[in-house]
Amino acid sequence: MKTGIFLALAALALAVFAVPDAQGKSGSDINLHAWGSNFISSDDGSFPTPNGQGLSLTLFQNGKTKGSGSPSFSATTSIVGLVEGAPTPPECVEADLLGAPLFQTIVLIYNDGSLLSLIADAGSFYCLDPVTGANFLNGSGRIAAGDGRFEGATGTWEATGQVLLPIEAGLFTADVSIDFE
Repeated sequence: MKTGIFLALAALALAVFAVPDAQGKSGSDINLHAWGSNFISSDDGSFPTPNGQGLSLTLFQNGKTKGSGSPSFSATTSIVGLVEGAPTPPECVEADLLGAPLFQTIVLIYNDGSLLSLIADAGSFYCLDPVTGANFLNGSGRIAAGDGRFEGATGTWEATGQVLLPIEAGLFTADVSIDFE
């Protein structure tokens, strides 16, 4: 009987002290496939972005994910440009597509109430074929904040995605990889 109680207490101590620290280990910790709705809103350019240019397009996304805890998410994406004379990312130029830098904030919402906020860095971009409507985005950035089991989290993330055709349908998919430091 005493042996059983001792083993139960040892297992409880392991769960309380060792498991919460596991989240801070380095490596590719979260891999998600996301899909959801994409509400598109245009902007007259009156709201400046961090680089001083006006916004051309703002998108609000929400949806679900599959993999690594399967959180739901909410995101805001601002695309600067897609207009004559705006800087076009080299990847879009190489593919002979219109393109623009993008600014993005993603919040992952887990069933246990934990939150993880991701912010795009410079170098994130969006490309669009104006004839077919085919498009893709590449984003990367840093973990901005966390709550619950992600409190104090730091690290980086990368994502690739696309708005599904027809664009007016407002559907998108993306793959996201998050690495904790």
